[in-house]
Amino acid sequence: MKLSDMKLPKKTKKEIEAYDRPVMADNQDRWPYGLQLRFETEQVEKLPVLKTFKVGDKVTVLAEATVTEVRMSEIQATRDKKTKMHHTVELQVEQIGCTSKEVKPIKQLSPKEYRRLREDGY
Repeated sequence: MKLSDMKLPKKTKKEIEAYDRPVMADNQDRWPYGLQLRFETEQVEKLPVLKTFKVGDKVTVLAEATVTEVRMSEIQATRDKKTKMHHTVELQVEQIGCTSKEVKPIKQLSPKEYRRLREDGY
């Protein structure tokens, strides 16, 4: 599976001025808000491996989702009168699994590491 970087490119001052809503040049989102996943207590209880993660850890997420909406629309830009196509696909994540990138193959785990993973429901 190939991973694609979803980071947004930095906008130029001209692009920011042409944008419909105010955006401070030095306060741009690095990734779109809709790409963030938040797990609350109920979900963490169902996926105990999340309790082992630390801020800054890199993790792998595998999910099964259903496409709930596909939308394509044409939008007129406010300043240059050109039209732009806008494409949205909405997914409802139904099942998900997470693992730390540092997880070793089972044969390389010490008995203590193996026990901890089993206790965490991994």
